[in-house]
Amino acid sequence: MEKFTECLNDLMDYFILGDPEALSAYQQAHQLPNDLLAEFTTQDTGDLVVEQGVMIPLAGIENYPYTIYFNLNAEPSVFEKESNLQFQRTGYVLQVQSGEIYLFTMPYLRNWAEGAQRLKNNQIRPRVALPNGWYEVSILGGETNTSNGWEPTLEFQFRASETMPHYQGDIQFRFYIESSAY
Repeated sequence: MEKFTECLNDLMDYFILGDPEALSAYQQAHQLPNDLLAEFTTQDTGDLVVEQGVMIPLAGIENYPYTIYFNLNAEPSVFEKESNLQFQRTGYVLQVQSGEIYLFTMPYLRNWAEGAQRLKNNQIRPRVALPNGWYEVSILGGETNTSNGWEPTLEFQFRASETMPHYQGDIQFRFYIESSAY
């Protein structure tokens, strides 16, 4: 399991999970503008890009430092230890085309050509190697008890699929974590 600490939302209440190359390919194939933030928040393409497994937006992300886990090998969840699990959401779909996925923030979408390049050069944003293909993604959130006390935590669980899984996620769900530390 890959762990990242002190992950921030860049003062916008969203995280985005995805493969930047898959998003760039989708942008080019559908002739979308460079300002994907405006495109996805004002047009139906925002829902379509999610349902087609290009990215997973997580709304309702408070401005806390988060601990992020990428559970790639069906390991026991971090929430099985002392924790306060507040939600577990399933049915999300993600396609990996570049062998990596990133957790990034909304400002990267404003100028996607520059944002995608910044992501590739940024060693701070959480990213993890993942074989190309389709994945079903479950998202768990809450607090985990660590040596530093209770920390807002998100865990992404990935299960490989031979074909594109049927999207069953809730695009309207708010991934708000009530934190006792903040």
